[in-house]
Amino acid sequence: MILSVVGDSKSGKTTIVTKLVSTLKSKGLRVAVVKHTHGFEIDKEGKDSWKIYESGADVIISSKDKLALIRRQDKEDFDEICYRYLRDYDVVITEGFNDAGKDRIVVLNSKSNLERYKKGKIIAVVSDTPINGYVYFKKDQQDELLRFVLDYLNVE
Repeated sequence: MILSVVGDSKSGKTTIVTKLVSTLKSKGLRVAVVKHTHGFEIDKEGKDSWKIYESGADVIISSKDKLALIRRQDKEDFDEICYRYLRDYDVVITEGFNDAGKDRIVVLNSKSNLERYKKGKIIAVVSDTPINGYVYFKKDQQDELLRFVLDYLNVE
């Protein structure tokens, strides 16, 4: 199951994602999160792994408790990311990826426009003010939202 959390910057998406992860993990589910960003650097210039990547190779950095893959991609394809790397997970949560069209929770700031987040099925809206026609939670109703999502995902 894939569930997206989309919305405005500084609206509370990460807070919702981290609470969802903790709750789903406590139920014994394997959970992964894919975070969309407009560019990032995971490595540091001058480090061996950086030099190897700069030479043209894709790089896996591994230690006893973590693994990171630094790989070039021609385009950002959410479905391909899930197929290649996340098939073994019970639940994949995205933060962002509005254009992927997945079922979603939309988190809005007070003067936001819901229209730009309608590219997938909206299962709930988290906002300061209710929006007619949608399941609605106030930002301080985190526990109620979590129960709703568990029901939506058929998790006991």
